[in-house]
Amino acid sequence: MTETMLLPPKKRGVFSPVLIELTIVILFFALSTSVIVRLIAAAGTTARLSEYEARVMLAMQTVAEQVKADPVGDDDCNPCGARVFSVGISPDLTVDCVVTSDISPLKGTIYDIELTVISPEGKVYALDVARYLPDAEAAP
Repeated sequence: MTETMLLPPKKRGVFSPVLIELTIVILFFALSTSVIVRLIAAAGTTARLSEYEARVMLAMQTVAEQVKADPVGDDDCNPCGARVFSVGISPDLTVDCVVTSDISPLKGTIYDIELTVISPEGKVYALDVARYLPDAEAAP
């Protein structure tokens, strides 16, 4: 016997259709996984932003109610006649407040309260509130 008879016959280098199909499936799953990971990361960012915005709105509403209860405050006004102060809620959340008064022709005073918060990313949130207080002589 010769040596060539003992070796199995050589096949030509042909890819099996099963290998091609498995390669395509693996590439599809890799692409799908990368898209899903990006979606999860975007959802996490959106959730953190939404949580911060909810805290901002609650803080501004709380400060607005406190200022509306006593719009005159300590009556420490700047030269323009506006009372300006800041309320620190947390290290990343400070509410800036400007209270201006306008004497109404209806024998009272209108207090305009402007609240603003600047986020660490630079986004500005604003809330305007007004309160009318009648003069003491106009009260019954």
